[in-house]
Amino acid sequence: MISRYTYEDPIFKASTKNQNLRIESSNKILNIFRLISGTINCTDTYDNKTYKFRENYSNFPFTTNEKINQSVVLNNFPDEVKLKDLNEYFRRSRFNSKFYGSIEPEIIKCLIAVKKNNHLEAFFYLYRIFEGISYSIPLIYVSKHKNYDKTYKQLQSFFNNEQDGELAFFKRFVSETFKDEDFFKSTIDIDFNIIDKTDLREAYYKIYLEKITNKPMNSKGLKGQTLNQEIKLSFIGFYDFIIIIRNRFFHLTKGTWQNNLSSTEILFPDYFFKPIINHGLNWVALIIFEIIKVDFEKGIK
Repeated sequence: MISRYTYEDPIFKASTKNQNLRIESSNKILNIFRLISGTINCTDTYDNKTYKFRENYSNFPFTTNEKINQSVVLNNFPDEVKLKDLNEYFRRSRFNSKFYGSIEPEIIKCLIAVKKNNHLEAFFYLYRIFEGISYSIPLIYVSKHKNYDKTYKQLQSFFNNEQDGELAFFKRFVSETFKDEDFFKSTIDIDFNIIDKTDLREAYYKIYLEKITNKPMNSKGLKGQTLNQEIKLSFIGFYDFIIIIRNRFFHLTKGTWQNNLSSTEILFPDYFFKPIINHGLNWVALIIFEIIKVDFEKGIK
């Protein structure tokens, strides 16, 4: 299935050193790393169009790689990590390839949809990524512990009760595991000024704000809003918000207490979802990158 997409490496050529950092379809972890770091070109063989992915979602907040070179892949690793270290890591990193292989096409499709300004489609794939990582990422993370008892107790702490779904399980994992990280303690600022149709900004701003304040969330969810059409959310509050928006948009049941969104409210869904897509990609990329770093650190000890 993934053969629809082919990669071109704009950094590591066939004649350069560190060939294990050169993009190759057999290493799913490397593929995802290069996708979320914005260091890869991808061709959709269906329409024979090539996309240059340059948004570096492994940074917080995400940045654009104006120029790319080999040093870009070292961003956010400890200063002592060299290219040769990463080369050795990706030479042997083949664990959980089935999981990474299932996430890879979702990321590609989401990134391409963003390039095409198809933000409703991008949100669809973004949410599939959220669901796809919600159970596997915690298991991969705790599996790095050599102590079985510690692993069991840590997993046990992520479950609140037997009725919990994977998304609630994942929220507790993120909240507990990354609570001391700078990105977790920072805000995600949703800017409605990026909506091209100026007359839609205020309307969509109000809908977003309504969906945040009408939903019981932890006290740290909503960090505040400004009058210039910007909403600030905590890192974990943004996760709650993505789920709320998905539920309110993708459902149209009328016999419940839920205040679902109608198509008359969201006449231009691509504009409606545009302010949150890059933030969502940044959110999931940070978590995936943290898992890659843990795997890397365990491997060099």
